[in-house]
Amino acid sequence: MRFTVASLVHVWRGAAASSWLAALAILVLTGVTQGAEMRWKEGYIPNVPVVTQDGRTLLFYDDVMKGKISVISFIYTSCRDICPVVTARLSQLEDKLGESAGRDYFFVSISIDPVTDTPEKLKEYSKAFGIGSGWLFLTGKAQDIELIRHRLGERSRALTEHRNEVLLFNDLTGEWERNSAFGDINVLASAVRAMDPVQRAAVRPAVQANAGSFVDDPLNLPGQALFLKTCGGCHTIGRGSRVGPDLQGVSTRRSRDWLTAYIMEPEKLRANKDPAALSLAQKYPAVRMPNLGLSEFDSSDVIAYIEAMTYAKRADESAPHAHHHHH
Repeated sequence: MRFTVASLVHVWRGAAASSWLAALAILVLTGVTQGAEMRWKEGYIPNVPVVTQDGRTLLFYDDVMKGKISVISFIYTSCRDICPVVTARLSQLEDKLGESAGRDYFFVSISIDPVTDTPEKLKEYSKAFGIGSGWLFLTGKAQDIELIRHRLGERSRALTEHRNEVLLFNDLTGEWERNSAFGDINVLASAVRAMDPVQRAAVRPAVQANAGSFVDDPLNLPGQALFLKTCGGCHTIGRGSRVGPDLQGVSTRRSRDWLTAYIMEPEKLRANKDPAALSLAQKYPAVRMPNLGLSEFDSSDVIAYIEAMTYAKRADESAPHAHHHHH
């Protein structure tokens, strides 16, 4: 699809203020302004070799970033706290984006501990989250990864203090945006879609009753928002194991005191050789329950929410025609 300059000017004039970006995208796509901004990206984003979880070597700019909209996160597999939650949240985002994930939007997780994180380790890590083939987990030579991190604004000194944000980048328009993996998944999905000027021009405010969770009928209880943000990436209530165990009926299996202690300081229970905590670590070896920094009040809210959902699910399952209820 080629445009004459005259028709482009016409498109440009006719474009509403909000869709000037769509016009700009047309200009860029048709190579009219293939000048400075194209060169800055090629110069700025390092075209260094990186290795995927399948052991393939790619060039970071040419093969991973070029011409694509990417959702970029920084992780390391030995991170037991926030990283697994970020990855779990992003895998929910991948589900939310549906067919367009890996087609219009690409997921890229870059290890900031490339010496330890071999492709094999990254592969095992991606499997724990049930991640498909369209998502790249990248490692490489320490100095190459360092350069990528630095250019993408991930400049923390110590491993443990790296940022928990995700970076959205559209290489065609040169736009960047930082976002949080801990907001509402629908909001994050809209932000990703909005990186595409065509989608942005067509967007209608989406009204979603369901907060992107694995829960059919959120009951709007205290603890619900907390559960969806901090627990829902790894756990379902009555939909089977995800990254971690299904929590339906968990308070009939464990005491409230144990649950509170485990939610607040799981590493302490493991260090004290608590048998239940150790058996969970064995059963889910790739990702351990992290310390999410929840207070005792938060923990009891989350437990109350799990109990209420468990009760609601059971009531639903014993109702007649329960199977018609789920579409």
